Amino acid sequence: METRLTALDLAFLALETQKTPVNVGGLTIYEIPKGYKGNYVRDLLEKLMKLEVGAPFNLKLNSTSLRRIPSWIVDEDFDLDYHVRHSALPKPGRMEDLMALVSRLHSRIMDRERPLWELHLIEGLEGNRFATYMKMHHAAIDGMGGIDVMENCFSTDPSKPLRAPWALMPSRNKTRSELSRRERLEKTLKRTKARLGIARDLGKIFVGQGMKVAGMLEDKSPAPFTAPESIFNQPISGARRFAARTISLSDVKALGKEAGATVNDMVLAICAGALRFYMEKHGDLPDRSLVATVPVSVRQVNRSGNQITYVAAKLATEIAAPLERLKMIGESTQQAKAEIRDVSADAATLFATLAQGMVAILNKFDLSDLLPPPANVTISNVPGPREPLYLGDAKLLANYPLSVLVNGQALNITVVSYCDSIDFGLMGCRDTLPDLEALADGLLAALEELRTAIRGPAVSRKKAG
Repeated sequence: METRLTALDLAFLALETQKTPVNVGGLTIYEIPKGYKGNYVRDLLEKLMKLEVGAPFNLKLNSTSLRRIPSWIVDEDFDLDYHVRHSALPKPGRMEDLMALVSRLHSRIMDRERPLWELHLIEGLEGNRFATYMKMHHAAIDGMGGIDVMENCFSTDPSKPLRAPWALMPSRNKTRSELSRRERLEKTLKRTKARLGIARDLGKIFVGQGMKVAGMLEDKSPAPFTAPESIFNQPISGARRFAARTISLSDVKALGKEAGATVNDMVLAICAGALRFYMEKHGDLPDRSLVATVPVSVRQVNRSGNQITYVAAKLATEIAAPLERLKMIGESTQQAKAEIRDVSADAATLFATLAQGMVAILNKFDLSDLLPPPANVTISNVPGPREPLYLGDAKLLANYPLSVLVNGQALNITVVSYCDSIDFGLMGCRDTLPDLEALADGLLAALEELRTAIRGPAVSRKKAG
């Protein structure tokens, strides 16, 4: 049985070039159970390889050319050994070595003749730890879909049987053959009504964007292609560099509550502060605010594929005062969310599809330098599990997300929360942003800057001590 790709899934396929691999992934760090005798990672691999593979991990494209609309079909020649790899870090197993390995792996385009995913088990990480790096093509999964994969293979109880990351994902859909005649008729009528609503809502979105371009609306939420030129908006190569940092979720929540800001706005403000520090260091701070593309989930429980849209938010990077910057970010995100609040999820997703289609055309024909940047950076914040999770009996310590770059946008920041942690994954073009670690360090400095602004220097020093 074939599974159709959504229009947004197809847009992600069209977006891919040698310079822009469209891989999303997760780098997960685990603690080896104390007192374990033997090679834990090798033993784990042997156990995993005995477990069955389910959809969508056994599905491949039935056509590698976009000249015909592809669908997902079962790969009758599926080879698990091809998709699962075992690696080891050189001693002493530093995080820097792990980041370098993952950066290389994320730079590679996957073979479209096979299911579009890989899992790498990586042993030798210092501190009695090991890691896994899993990547999938963005046509097959979005951020919340990645969280679904986590919740499907992890357990809150280390004594429960091991589940593989490629286990069958639960389906909430009935196939067409399982629907009664009445259900099929109701589904057709509902689809027709929805399409009329999509056209109306999509028109509403474009009218709103057009009014902002014409100056008829206050542009706290910026219009597309109005971002300033910046150090992050240059042609990119296919090489990637990855950096990761973790901060306390409860700390951010407490600071946000004192400042009257949401956690999401606090995350954006921390990113904005780090970007400002970095641009000041390089003598390239624009006098206008950087613009962030912020993916927003519109996931519906009975749908598969990508279910996201995008809003644009000002990061107020031209403002030196961190609290004023935070306030401006909050006003921008409120307006941006209001613009999609009254439209259907399908219309919002179609808007994202059209936006990605335009980006794909600019990438395909190297036209990204002919227009102002649609945005300066993508910042995505995905809520994750709040309880400690285990892969078998190995405790999950951190989950760092990796995402996609497009030509003319050399930086992507994706954030996933887990228990009391906020894990930041920074993906940059290696040639454009060779000192990505400095930008990652700026996240911690930006958090301290906000803490001082909210609580005052004396309280912040006491907290830090």
